[in-house]
Amino acid sequence: MAKTFTDVPIHQFDQVKSTNIRRNVDKHLQEYNGKLDSNNMPVLSVGEDNLVGGSVPFPDSSGAIKKISSRFPSQSYFFTRRSNTEAGNDIWTPTTTIDLDADTWGAGFNKLNNLDSNFSGYELNFDAVEGMLVGCATIDWEHGNQVFQALIQTEPNNLFGPLGQGFDWWTEWAVFVNNVLVCRSGFIYPRRHTTQLPFAVACGSQNVQIDVRCQINTWRASNDPAAVGSMNSSDFYIFSATIWARNHYR
Repeated sequence: MAKTFTDVPIHQFDQVKSTNIRRNVDKHLQEYNGKLDSNNMPVLSVGEDNLVGGSVPFPDSSGAIKKISSRFPSQSYFFTRRSNTEAGNDIWTPTTTIDLDADTWGAGFNKLNNLDSNFSGYELNFDAVEGMLVGCATIDWEHGNQVFQALIQTEPNNLFGPLGQGFDWWTEWAVFVNNVLVCRSGFIYPRRHTTQLPFAVACGSQNVQIDVRCQINTWRASNDPAAVGSMNSSDFYIFSATIWARNHYR
Protein backbone atom coordinates (compact mmCIF):
# COMPACT_ATOMS: atom_id res chain seq x y z
CA MET A 1 0.00 0.00 0.00
CA ALA A 2 1.19 3.57 -0.67
CA LYS A 3 2.85 5.53 2.14
CA THR A 4 1.76 9.12 2.81
CA PHE A 5 4.33 11.79 3.66
CA THR A 6 3.69 15.27 5.06
CA ASP A 7 4.80 18.37 3.14
CA VAL A 8 6.97 19.49 6.08
CA PRO A 9 8.56 16.53 7.90
CA ILE A 10 8.45 16.29 11.68
CA HIS A 11 11.85 15.33 13.07
CA GLN A 12 12.61 13.57 16.31
CA PHE A 13 12.85 15.93 19.33
CA ASP A 14 11.74 18.85 17.11
CA GLN A 15 9.37 21.46 18.53
CA VAL A 16 5.87 21.93 17.16
CA LYS A 17 5.87 24.90 14.77
CA SER A 18 2.89 26.75 13.39
CA THR A 19 4.32 26.38 9.87
CA ASN A 20 4.17 22.61 10.20
CA ILE A 21 0.54 22.76 11.24
CA ARG A 22 -0.53 25.18 8.49
CA ARG A 23 1.28 23.47 5.62
CA ASN A 24 0.29 20.02 6.74
CA VAL A 25 -3.31 20.91 7.57
CA ASP A 26 -4.74 18.77 4.80
CA LYS A 27 -2.87 15.74 6.08
CA HIS A 28 -4.08 16.32 9.65
CA LEU A 29 -7.69 16.70 8.51
CA GLN A 30 -7.43 13.43 6.62
CA GLU A 31 -6.20 11.75 9.79
CA TYR A 32 -9.32 12.92 11.63
CA ASN A 33 -11.30 11.17 8.88
CA GLY A 34 -9.49 7.91 9.53
CA LYS A 35 -6.48 8.09 7.20
CA LEU A 36 -3.31 7.09 9.08
CA ASP A 37 0.33 7.33 8.05
CA SER A 38 3.76 6.93 9.61
CA ASN A 39 3.45 10.21 11.59
CA ASN A 40 0.69 8.71 13.74
CA MET A 41 3.29 6.45 15.31
CA PRO A 42 6.12 7.73 17.54
CA VAL A 43 9.54 7.64 15.88
CA LEU A 44 11.55 4.45 16.55
CA SER A 45 8.62 2.92 18.42
CA VAL A 46 8.55 -0.20 16.19
CA GLY A 47 11.59 -2.38 15.73
CA GLU A 48 12.45 -5.96 14.88
CA ASP A 49 11.35 -7.13 18.32
CA ASN A 50 7.80 -5.99 17.56
CA LEU A 51 7.45 -7.99 14.31
CA VAL A 52 6.14 -11.52 14.17
CA GLY A 53 8.82 -13.92 13.03
CA GLY A 54 7.91 -16.27 10.22
CA SER A 55 4.43 -17.15 9.07
CA VAL A 56 1.33 -18.05 11.01
CA PRO A 57 0.05 -21.19 9.24
CA PHE A 58 -3.57 -21.95 8.50
CA PRO A 59 -4.93 -25.50 8.74
CA ASP A 60 -3.89 -27.36 5.58
CA SER A 61 -5.82 -30.13 3.89
CA SER A 62 -4.67 -33.04 1.78
CA GLY A 63 -6.28 -35.73 -0.36
CA ALA A 64 -7.98 -35.24 -3.71
CA ILE A 65 -8.19 -31.49 -3.00
CA LYS A 66 -4.99 -29.88 -1.70
CA LYS A 67 -5.23 -26.58 0.20
CA ILE A 68 -2.41 -24.58 1.77
CA SER A 69 -2.44 -21.10 3.30
CA SER A 70 -0.10 -18.94 5.39
CA ARG A 71 -0.28 -15.47 6.94
CA PHE A 72 2.60 -12.99 7.21
CA PRO A 73 2.74 -9.50 8.77
CA SER A 74 1.82 -7.71 5.52
CA GLN A 75 0.46 -10.44 3.25
CA SER A 76 -1.24 -13.83 3.18
CA TYR A 77 -1.02 -16.65 0.65
CA PHE A 78 -3.77 -19.11 -0.26
CA PHE A 79 -3.55 -22.13 -2.57
CA THR A 80 -5.96 -24.83 -3.74
CA ARG A 81 -5.62 -27.60 -6.32
CA ARG A 82 -7.79 -30.45 -7.57
CA SER A 83 -5.80 -33.02 -9.50
CA ASN A 84 -5.59 -36.77 -9.85
CA THR A 85 -1.97 -36.60 -8.71
CA GLU A 86 -3.18 -35.55 -5.24
CA ALA A 87 -5.04 -38.88 -5.05
CA GLY A 88 -2.03 -40.86 -6.26
CA ASN A 89 -3.07 -41.24 -9.92
CA ASP A 90 -1.21 -40.28 -13.08
CA ILE A 91 -1.50 -36.94 -14.90
CA TRP A 92 -2.87 -38.56 -18.08
CA THR A 93 -6.16 -39.67 -16.54
CA PRO A 94 -8.81 -36.91 -16.53
CA THR A 95 -10.10 -35.83 -13.16
CA THR A 96 -13.47 -35.18 -14.78
CA THR A 97 -15.00 -36.41 -18.03
CA ILE A 98 -18.11 -34.52 -19.15
CA ASP A 99 -20.41 -35.93 -21.81
CA LEU A 100 -21.71 -32.74 -23.40
CA ASP A 101 -24.69 -34.62 -24.88
CA ALA A 102 -25.82 -36.37 -21.71
CA ASP A 103 -24.50 -34.48 -18.67
CA THR A 104 -26.01 -31.28 -17.29
CA TRP A 105 -24.28 -28.02 -18.19
CA GLY A 106 -25.38 -24.50 -19.05
CA ALA A 107 -24.86 -22.16 -21.99
CA GLY A 108 -23.17 -19.50 -19.81
CA PHE A 109 -20.31 -19.80 -17.34
CA ASN A 110 -20.44 -23.08 -15.42
CA LYS A 111 -18.91 -23.57 -11.98
CA LEU A 112 -16.64 -26.61 -11.93
CA ASN A 113 -18.40 -28.08 -8.90
CA ASN A 114 -21.69 -27.90 -10.85
CA LEU A 115 -20.16 -29.82 -13.74
CA ASP A 116 -18.82 -32.61 -11.55
CA SER A 117 -18.86 -33.43 -7.84
CA ASN A 118 -15.10 -34.15 -7.96
CA PHE A 119 -14.59 -30.37 -7.73
CA SER A 120 -16.89 -29.87 -4.76
CA GLY A 121 -15.08 -27.66 -2.25
CA TYR A 122 -12.08 -26.83 -4.46
CA GLU A 123 -12.77 -23.06 -4.31
CA LEU A 124 -10.56 -20.67 -2.34
CA ASN A 125 -12.55 -19.39 0.62
CA PHE A 126 -10.89 -17.17 3.26
CA ASP A 127 -11.23 -14.00 5.31
CA ALA A 128 -9.32 -11.23 3.55
CA VAL A 129 -7.86 -8.03 4.98
CA GLU A 130 -8.44 -4.71 3.20
CA GLY A 131 -5.87 -4.35 0.44
CA MET A 132 -5.22 -6.15 -2.85
CA LEU A 133 -5.81 -9.67 -4.14
CA VAL A 134 -3.28 -10.84 -6.71
CA GLY A 135 -3.26 -14.37 -8.03
CA CYS A 136 -3.54 -16.81 -10.91
CA ALA A 137 -5.69 -19.79 -11.89
CA THR A 138 -4.29 -22.66 -13.98
CA ILE A 139 -6.50 -25.25 -15.69
CA ASP A 140 -5.33 -28.33 -17.61
CA TRP A 141 -8.14 -29.42 -19.92
CA GLU A 142 -9.06 -30.79 -23.33
CA HIS A 143 -11.93 -30.55 -25.81
CA GLY A 144 -11.31 -32.17 -29.19
CA ASN A 145 -13.06 -32.40 -32.55
CA GLN A 146 -15.49 -35.13 -33.59
CA VAL A 147 -16.06 -37.31 -36.63
CA PHE A 148 -19.52 -38.29 -37.84
CA GLN A 149 -21.01 -40.34 -40.65
CA ALA A 150 -22.63 -38.17 -43.29
CA LEU A 151 -24.44 -38.82 -46.53
CA ILE A 152 -22.11 -37.68 -49.30
CA GLN A 153 -23.71 -36.78 -52.62
CA THR A 154 -21.80 -38.65 -55.30
CA GLU A 155 -22.53 -39.89 -58.79
CA PRO A 156 -23.80 -42.36 -59.63
CA ASN A 157 -24.38 -43.48 -56.01
CA ASN A 158 -24.81 -41.68 -52.70
CA LEU A 159 -22.26 -42.91 -50.15
CA PHE A 160 -21.79 -42.64 -46.41
CA GLY A 161 -18.46 -41.26 -45.32
CA PRO A 162 -16.79 -39.76 -42.24
CA LEU A 163 -16.69 -35.99 -41.95
CA GLY A 164 -15.04 -33.83 -39.32
CA GLN A 165 -16.85 -31.33 -37.15
CA GLY A 166 -16.01 -29.04 -34.26
CA PHE A 167 -13.46 -26.72 -35.83
CA ASP A 168 -15.63 -23.74 -34.84
CA TRP A 169 -16.29 -24.93 -31.28
CA TRP A 170 -14.69 -22.89 -28.49
CA THR A 171 -14.25 -22.83 -24.73
CA GLU A 172 -13.73 -19.81 -22.49
CA TRP A 173 -12.43 -19.83 -18.91
CA ALA A 174 -12.88 -17.13 -16.28
CA VAL A 175 -12.05 -16.32 -12.65
CA PHE A 176 -14.78 -15.02 -10.34
CA VAL A 177 -14.16 -13.29 -6.99
CA ASN A 178 -17.34 -13.23 -4.88
CA ASN A 179 -19.35 -13.90 -8.07
CA VAL A 180 -17.74 -10.94 -9.90
CA LEU A 181 -15.81 -11.73 -13.10
CA VAL A 182 -12.22 -10.45 -12.80
CA CYS A 183 -10.43 -12.33 -15.60
CA ARG A 184 -11.38 -14.24 -18.76
CA SER A 185 -9.34 -16.16 -21.31
CA GLY A 186 -11.18 -15.37 -24.54
CA PHE A 187 -12.16 -18.09 -27.02
CA ILE A 188 -9.94 -21.19 -27.09
CA TYR A 189 -10.58 -23.62 -29.93
CA PRO A 190 -10.49 -27.45 -29.64
CA ARG A 191 -7.21 -28.85 -28.31
CA ARG A 192 -5.45 -30.03 -25.15
CA HIS A 193 -4.43 -26.84 -23.40
CA THR A 194 -3.09 -25.48 -20.11
CA THR A 195 -4.79 -22.13 -19.51
CA GLN A 196 -3.47 -19.52 -17.06
CA LEU A 197 -5.66 -16.67 -15.81
CA PRO A 198 -3.79 -13.96 -13.82
CA PHE A 199 -5.94 -11.49 -11.90
CA ALA A 200 -5.64 -8.51 -9.54
CA VAL A 201 -8.50 -6.82 -7.70
CA ALA A 202 -8.91 -4.58 -4.65
CA CYS A 203 -10.77 -6.06 -1.69
CA GLY A 204 -12.10 -5.04 1.71
CA SER A 205 -11.93 -6.81 5.05
CA GLN A 206 -14.44 -9.51 4.22
CA ASN A 207 -14.92 -13.14 3.35
CA VAL A 208 -13.65 -13.89 -0.16
CA GLN A 209 -14.45 -16.82 -2.43
CA ILE A 210 -12.46 -17.34 -5.64
CA ASP A 211 -13.54 -19.94 -8.18
CA VAL A 212 -12.99 -20.88 -11.83
CA ARG A 213 -15.78 -21.24 -14.38
CA CYS A 214 -16.03 -22.17 -18.05
CA GLN A 215 -18.45 -21.77 -20.90
CA ILE A 216 -18.53 -24.21 -23.80
CA ASN A 217 -19.77 -23.60 -27.32
CA THR A 218 -20.57 -26.83 -29.18
CA TRP A 219 -23.23 -28.08 -31.54
CA ARG A 220 -24.40 -31.51 -32.58
CA ALA A 221 -23.84 -32.87 -36.05
CA SER A 222 -27.52 -33.80 -36.21
CA ASN A 223 -28.15 -30.11 -36.92
CA ASP A 224 -26.49 -30.70 -40.27
CA PRO A 225 -28.98 -31.86 -42.93
CA ALA A 226 -26.35 -34.29 -44.21
CA ALA A 227 -25.91 -35.96 -40.83
CA VAL A 228 -27.27 -39.44 -40.36
CA GLY A 229 -28.22 -41.13 -37.09
CA SER A 230 -27.20 -39.98 -33.63
CA MET A 231 -24.24 -37.63 -33.95
CA ASN A 232 -22.62 -36.54 -30.70
CA SER A 233 -20.25 -33.87 -29.52
CA SER A 234 -16.85 -34.90 -28.17
CA ASP A 235 -16.28 -35.33 -24.44
CA PHE A 236 -14.88 -32.48 -22.34
CA TYR A 237 -11.93 -33.42 -20.09
CA ILE A 238 -10.56 -31.57 -17.06
CA PHE A 239 -7.26 -32.88 -15.74
CA SER A 240 -6.54 -30.35 -12.96
CA ALA A 241 -7.48 -26.91 -11.65
CA THR A 242 -5.26 -24.75 -9.44
CA ILE A 243 -5.87 -21.34 -7.85
CA TRP A 244 -3.42 -19.30 -5.78
CA ALA A 245 -3.95 -15.82 -4.37
CA ARG A 246 -1.94 -13.29 -2.35
CA ASN A 247 -3.74 -10.85 -0.06
CA HIS A 248 -1.48 -7.78 0.32
CA TYR A 249 -2.30 -5.33 3.13
CA ARG A 250 -0.66 -2.76 5.42
